[in-house]
Order: sequence, then C-alpha cells, then structure tokens
Amino acid sequence: MINQRFNLEDYTLPIIISQEGRDIATQFALRHPKGSKREQVYLNTLAVWSVNCYLEWMQIATELEASDSWNPIIQLCANVADLQVKGVGRLECRPVREKQQMVSIPPEVTIDRIGYVVVRIFDHLKTAEILGFVKTITQEMLPLGQLQPIEGLLVDLQLPQPAEFLIPVRLSLWLRDEWEGLWQSIYRQPAFGLRSSSRSDEDFVQGAKLIDLKMQLGSQSVVLWVALTPETEGRIAVRVRLYPAPQDRYLPPNVELILLSETGDILSEVQSRLQDNYIQLPRFRGTPQEQFSITVRLRDASITERFIF
Repeated sequence: MINQRFNLEDYTLPIIISQEGRDIATQFALRHPKGSKREQVYLNTLAVWSVNCYLEWMQIATELEASDSWNPIIQLCANVADLQVKGVGRLECRPVREKQQMVSIPPEVTIDRIGYVVVRIFDHLKTAEILGFVKTITQEMLPLGQLQPIEGLLVDLQLPQPAEFLIPVRLSLWLRDEWEGLWQSIYRQPAFGLRSSSRSDEDFVQGAKLIDLKMQLGSQSVVLWVALTPETEGRIAVRVRLYPAPQDRYLPPNVELILLSETGDILSEVQSRLQDNYIQLPRFRGTPQEQFSITVRLRDASITERFIF
C-alpha cells in the first residue's frame, strides 16, 4: 500500500473504553513495580483492548489471552502490546497520548507482526481513538502522518470480512448522540463529504459507515448513510442512502440497496445507474424494538446491516 498523508481527524475511530477494560489494565499494572512500567502496561492494555473491540465489531476472531501483552512475565520483560488474530498472526497496538505526533516502536516488536495499529488514549482514560495503521515498520519513531486509514486494515491484511453483521445497530442511541462500532455521526466523519448533503438534512440525526464490498476481481468501497427523524408516539422516520466512497465521484453501476423486514422479506430496493452520485430507498417508519435490515449488493459481493429502533 502506498503511504499517503491524510488528515487524522477525518479518519479516527472513537472507542469507548469500558469499565471492564480499565479494570483489566489496572489489574495488570499493579502486578509491576511503581513508575514507568506500570504506566506502560496500563496504556498498552488499553490500546490492545480498543483494537480488540474494533475487530469484534468486524466479527474477526481474536485470541486475547494468547497474546504476549496479556502475559505478566512478558509484560515485565518487554514493551509489548500485541493482539493475536486467530489464524493470521500478531497485530501490534501501540498507544499514544493526547497531542503526541509520533509513536515509539520498541525494537522487540519489529518482528513477528502482521501490522501496527496506533491508538490515542485520552487523558481521562475512558475513551480512545484508533488513528490508523501501517503494515511494516522501518523506523523507531513513526510520525502519525504516515499512518493509513484504519478502514484499509482488513483489506491490506486480507482478513475475512463479515457478509452480515449479526448484532443490530440500536438507532435509539443515535438520538442521544451515542454511537457504537464503525457507525459514526457524519459530523465526526468529514472525510465522507456528507455534511452538506442538503440543507433539509440538517434536521435529521445522520449516521454513516464505510463499507468495503469484497469481490472476486477486487473490492469496491461505498458509504451507507442513515438519517432519523423522531415522530409522535415513539415512531422514528428513516431515510437510507448509498453514496460513493470519498475518492469516487459516482457509485458503481448496478449496486443494489435493499430494505428487508425482520423476517427477511424484501420491502423495497433500488439499483444504481451510470453516474449516480447517490441512491435512496423510499422513506419508512418504525416503532420501538422493531427491527429491519439493509443489504448492499454488487455482483458477487454483499453486506447486510441489522438495525433495531
């Protein structure tokens, strides 16, 4: 992959560090002498925990307890923050603090790694941001500007990607500005270029996610956009669009956007034509706890996202 500089703020992936994650980091840190080693182990653990959360969202199997970073003896002897990806290898997860512009890569982690992910740990230690990754390391201090967007990690490492996300996205959380997994408010993902979709869209809660459709002859990225409008009696009106990836002007022709009921029946569908800059399903409504799915399909590739009101 060619190293190209990008704006970190446009591509970061926010992660909420759970109480369980912080408790494990504290438990590991307290096993070691006071001082820099404790802080090192604590931050390394939070970084690994954050990347593990991301891979779990992507339904990529990991072996957290088999990782060297989960071994107290190796923690003491080395500065490691690896995550074992099942059947693939060790992914190094390096932490940085707020305002740091470079990440240190210890000599002991420059071999036996399938890639390096950099995680910013905020000072309050309750949230993190996955900043990006590189596949190989040639220097001890890596400028953050040399990172690649995290969305390319699965493609670059040839990791399997799920055809269907089994855990439904809870839309009620979006109304409280709470976001899970790879779904984020469009205002936190300016790289998607969707802030100015239209003036009327400003009254909607808008979320978006970058989707990579893996095909036999390559891959195609698109952006799935979902907008919500609360109505009376707990109902929520929904609009769903599909946009081209930020680097593309138009959607590929013949990409399908399909609305499915909870039982899998097709409720509506639309297909892109030549030079469509987006496609949109007819507006629909739902009530609390009602579920639906959206499928994006292009030739032999498809991804399905589940939602619950």
